[in-house]
Parts: sequence; structure tokens; C-alpha cells
Amino acid sequence: MSDKETIDRLMNSVFLSGDLKERQQTYSDIVAKYYGDPEFKARVDADPTSALKSEGFDVPEGASVRLAFNTPELLHIVLPAPSTFKK
Repeated sequence: MSDKETIDRLMNSVFLSGDLKERQQTYSDIVAKYYGDPEFKARVDADPTSALKSEGFDVPEGASVRLAFNTPELLHIVLPAPSTFKK
């Protein structure tokens, strides 16, 4: 399987598994709450993994969460782990 095929399969599993619309809504709700609720923002800033889990965001067991903020001068693009593409 080519790297392109591997990437396509990975992206399909990430974006098409489960209820994408529901996951997008959960994400949207969390972002709105983060910017609209100072207490929630403080919880996310202090411990993003547990704060997001408490809101129904799917954080795999053993994983941690790191916040990154896009700006007009800096855009973050999250890529899959290199281990995903073992041949």
C-alpha cells in the first residue's frame, strides 16, 4: 500500500468513523464554552484532558491534550503520528 493510500485510509477512519456531526458539535460547544465561560476556560487551561473529557470530548485512555492557538501569523496543522505509517 502506498503512503497516499495509507493516509487516505487513516483520514477516512478519523473523519468518517462514528457520528462526525456529533463530534463536530461537541467540539463547537467546547470552543464556545471556552471563550464564554471564564471558569471553564481556567479548568481547560489547568488540565485540558480532564476538562474536555468531562464535556464529552473523546480523549483516548492514556492520551493527553495540549492546547495550541492559531493566530493570523501562525497556523497549527496536526499530523498523524509517524508510527501510523509503519510499513
